[in-house]
Amino acid sequence: MIKRIIILLSLAVTVLAGCISNDIPAVSGKPASIVEMVAEGAEVTIDQTRHIVVFNLNESTDMRNVRIISVTFNTDGVTPDIPLEGPIDLSSPVKVTLHGEKDSFWTLKAEQNIEMYFSVTGQVGISRIDAVNHRAITQVSGSVNRKALTISSLKLGPEGLTSYSPSPDEIHDFSNGQEIDVTCHGRTETWSLFVEQTESLVELLSAEAWTRVAWLEASGIEGKSCGFRIREKGQEEWTEVPDVVMENGIFKAMADNLSPLTEYECTAYCEDETTAIASFTTEDEVQLPNAGFETFSNAESSKYYSFFDPESADPQLRSKWWGSGNKGSTTVGSTYSITIPETEDFAEGKASVKLMSQYVIIKFAAGNIFSGEYYKTIGTSGGIVRMGRPFTLRPRKLSFKIKYNCGKVSEKTLGGYPDGDPVKVGDNDRGCVWVSLGTWDYHKYGGSADSPVEINTTDRGTFFNPDGPDVIAYGSFVTDRSIEEWTTVEIPLDYRTTTVKPTHIIVSAAASMLGDYFTGSAESVMWLDDFRLEY
Repeated sequence: MIKRIIILLSLAVTVLAGCISNDIPAVSGKPASIVEMVAEGAEVTIDQTRHIVVFNLNESTDMRNVRIISVTFNTDGVTPDIPLEGPIDLSSPVKVTLHGEKDSFWTLKAEQNIEMYFSVTGQVGISRIDAVNHRAITQVSGSVNRKALTISSLKLGPEGLTSYSPSPDEIHDFSNGQEIDVTCHGRTETWSLFVEQTESLVELLSAEAWTRVAWLEASGIEGKSCGFRIREKGQEEWTEVPDVVMENGIFKAMADNLSPLTEYECTAYCEDETTAIASFTTEDEVQLPNAGFETFSNAESSKYYSFFDPESADPQLRSKWWGSGNKGSTTVGSTYSITIPETEDFAEGKASVKLMSQYVIIKFAAGNIFSGEYYKTIGTSGGIVRMGRPFTLRPRKLSFKIKYNCGKVSEKTLGGYPDGDPVKVGDNDRGCVWVSLGTWDYHKYGGSADSPVEINTTDRGTFFNPDGPDVIAYGSFVTDRSIEEWTTVEIPLDYRTTTVKPTHIIVSAAASMLGDYFTGSAESVMWLDDFRLEY
């Protein structure tokens, strides 16, 4: 496999400061604002507080020629002082003044991840890419002849758009380094490629301990016998770690079947050379509070049940962990509670949770439950929820038990839907359960310290993005069929990284997956029980 080194090209933002003399009257009215922007080859995020628009560019997008397709302002009559549709050069931040009822000042900037790598046959360890100074450096052992090497991989620009001169196949002598011209988007940069010699054959780079697994990484010589050994501290016998994968001088493996809160020792080897012994301690194993939904009360309202009890003997059940849309749906009456405890039908214990989608006066509401809290109702248009609860561990799966009655979408319950979703009247509804771990900051996502991700059902720009930059892991289960008997489902978590610890966990379930868009079926009902994190 090719070792990928991600280079983040982030353009700095210059902050403009100014002062207004007291003898100038204040300008009244609503400040002009950018509420949505669509650009080709980019994901656009808008910081309304700081007046910054960030273009997260695809690798192939030319930063000097970003094409803006459309811009939406908060009021009619807003005019920018420069054209905001068409091509724009974002190689440095762009300042924009919006003229409207009240002028405002904005900054447009671009960020771009370029995947780069350089490797030679027989290299030791990982290559170093210096994108600022246009240098790539790798290593081989001291016995290797640097005048007769072969480049095994080279990528210093966007795939399919970058050319090299001379061809990497023609370069073999690295005794004094080599220069290569890299051309992309009609512009050429000269890079220097270096191969250094090292006497060390193996180095243990990291041992990242989770609860029942540890991710091991070391540098060695490609093509040689490399691996890891592990043992519980205090034991004499070593255990060989299986399934070692070598990637251009870096070898990795996952040590499995470990015990929580236990100290282990490990070592890496390449041929006959072995690293010094390193130690690590595995993390704790913790389950979700009230995971069987057996604790509930009218602590928040006499109109609906909440899944905590201030009088509980268990301290973690005395405060709210699970939230639902009940606070919004019951504003017109307790009969419109959409999430209730079910004591007549459950998979274990003495209760489950029942999510019931229904049409509430003039709006469709999906039965739902999530880690977090319902924040407030926005008239008859929708509501705001804040998702997430503090959590720093890294489970590998979420399992639960489910029953589901799947209804059909009707004319009355077909509201909006995501772009590209083919939902129509007569289709089966879709029930959904998803889980995500991340490092969301409430200053950025608008929620609170405990529940940082704020979602406003009247603003699609706030809807949860599984591919967002602060998502560490994500997994989901979706069904468009009824499940008549209690069935166990497992959701594997897909981790983007094994080295970053999360700050929060989001678990969310809805009897109608498109409930945020006010689409689903008033006949859809979901029963859930026995949520369990698998480590």
